[in-house]
Amino acid sequence: MALNLNIPALQEHPVFIAETRPQRIHQLLQEINSQDPADIATHLHNELETLNRQKVSPSQRTQALDCYRSLIINVTAVLSADYINSTLPLEDKAKSAATACESLWLELGYGYKLVLIDLQNQLIKLRTDKNSALAIQRAMHAIAEYTLVHYQTYLTPPSHVWSDLHQLYFCAAKLGILYTSIPADPIPAQAKSYARLLTSIEDTYKHTLLVSLAQPHHLIQQDISAIADYLAHHIQSARVTAIEPLENSSGAFIINLTSDAPPIPYSKLKSEPNPDSELLLHTIDLIRGIHEDLSKLQNRSTPTNGSIDADANHNDYIELLSYLITNWGISPKRIFNRSAKNGDIDIVAGIDDIHNTIAATPTANMPTNSSNPVAQAYQVTPSHWKILNISATGISIRRYHTAQKNIKVGGLIALKAKHEQQWSIGLVKWANCGTRDRLDIGVQLIAPHADSAMAQTFQHSGHSKILILPEITAMNQAATIIAPRGTYIHGRQLTFTCNQKTVQVSLNRLIERTHEVERIQFNIVN
Repeated sequence: MALNLNIPALQEHPVFIAETRPQRIHQLLQEINSQDPADIATHLHNELETLNRQKVSPSQRTQALDCYRSLIINVTAVLSADYINSTLPLEDKAKSAATACESLWLELGYGYKLVLIDLQNQLIKLRTDKNSALAIQRAMHAIAEYTLVHYQTYLTPPSHVWSDLHQLYFCAAKLGILYTSIPADPIPAQAKSYARLLTSIEDTYKHTLLVSLAQPHHLIQQDISAIADYLAHHIQSARVTAIEPLENSSGAFIINLTSDAPPIPYSKLKSEPNPDSELLLHTIDLIRGIHEDLSKLQNRSTPTNGSIDADANHNDYIELLSYLITNWGISPKRIFNRSAKNGDIDIVAGIDDIHNTIAATPTANMPTNSSNPVAQAYQVTPSHWKILNISATGISIRRYHTAQKNIKVGGLIALKAKHEQQWSIGLVKWANCGTRDRLDIGVQLIAPHADSAMAQTFQHSGHSKILILPEITAMNQAATIIAPRGTYIHGRQLTFTCNQKTVQVSLNRLIERTHEVERIQFNIVN
């Protein structure tokens, strides 16, 4: 199969000749006047763009790319801080940082793909396998980082990503270099990177596929990074094999090497797999390893394999590993169909603004007055969104360009259509961004209405804003509290004031936790 990779056209007579001497490149990099990561990224991009648009020998191109690569890893790690915790759609600074990172990884990938193509086009290929292995692995790593920026900004990676990855893997398989060990290049200390653990084409390929199968658009940005780091420690447990009979399709995914798409769960195949063009990705052993780590965390110990830092928040990783077991193990099935619906809807994001909005709503059960802390609410202006479709348990909506930029996956939002009197409560389950600040989100509806309340624990004198969600008998759903993250401790007693009544409760079950809030079941004490 001839390589048909996504690369730029080469200029026959370039205006500027690219610098390829390592010593001179290092000297020029040290002479960069600015310490601003954005300026350094612009300089690196300009140099790579010049290099990747002209004919250069494979050895010279590799030397030049290797000079830039370490600094690219460092600079993109610094720039990612501008968008890694950003609300959606991205503000201008976050958007610029993400665009700079995308461009650097795209150009670095171009470079290593050009090296591979030149090596494969040589008439005499004696002792080129080692160089081809290096070019393929580093091209794959650049593509993986390029997709990671897309995931963390909730954009869909372009289809050429998968076509290139599959072609690179197939080329390595034909050359017999899938397991060739690639020397780990020095990674800057300030740029923590999973790349140092992926030292073969096989592992880099599996890692990239599995990150995509983790459904990144359902995760907050930090969790996407955490998954990439965690997975690198366990990647050898996943296997890619030829098509073979399966007793159970759980943990099995189909890779179509001729496609421009990521793997799909085996259970979703509509016909028998084609052994000539398709492969199997097995995750059962990987899932077993994750279960072992999860068990240790639940028993208040840290896994000794280095996949989780000793000072990491165990609760965060318990939730994350449970999520991975679901997505890499048994493919979840949608129970409810979605139906398209036209119309607009108002939303308010964040527990504080939702609390104040409900407290200030004229139809609230309690009259607003300045003497009650619940009523001391500032005016919140809802954002207007467009309804895309509705299911039995959720709603998909699209942002109008005038709406606020305050959405995060896992965030709490309140929704109210034009003729509705009360605010429904939901959680943002996924996000998908597009051009010109387009943003679609999926919301899981958890309550048809809520009451605002002020809460106080016996251990602390300060008050916190909470929401009281009603019991829903038809769904066998008990009344719950929505409180800021960190509130729940089993058995903790809490006093809240709601509708001019003070109630003392004991927290007895954590229903759900996101980066922002906890949903808690309780028993009334008095």
